[in-house]
Amino acid sequence: MDRLIVTDIEFIGHCGITEEERTVGQRISADLEIALDISKATASDRLEDTVDYVAMCNTVVTIGRKEAYYLLETLAERIAKEILRIFSVSEVTVRLRKCSPPVETIKGYFEIRITRKRP
Repeated sequence: MDRLIVTDIEFIGHCGITEEERTVGQRISADLEIALDISKATASDRLEDTVDYVAMCNTVVTIGRKEAYYLLETLAERIAKEILRIFSVSEVTVRLRKCSPPVETIKGYFEIRITRKRP
């Protein structure tokens, strides 16, 4: 199976335990790794025979901006399910990062990674 990787899809999301995180929002970064067969696309060189990367990124951003979530895990699950529902892919790995978590001792980020397969 071939892999498509898209990194650093950024948006202001409303995700967190505190009301402020869910109301004000914060920068969230997403990476996608998609398993798919690209043999038809490599032979035809046509967008119709592969996944539209821009549409996939727009899907991630729309879901990320649409609702408030308590858990990054929930947001990752919603993104994975929607990617599998909309696009012809076998598997998706979603990595989400809260780029500046509101925790004094964390200088980096919080990250969750999930992988889901088409049933």
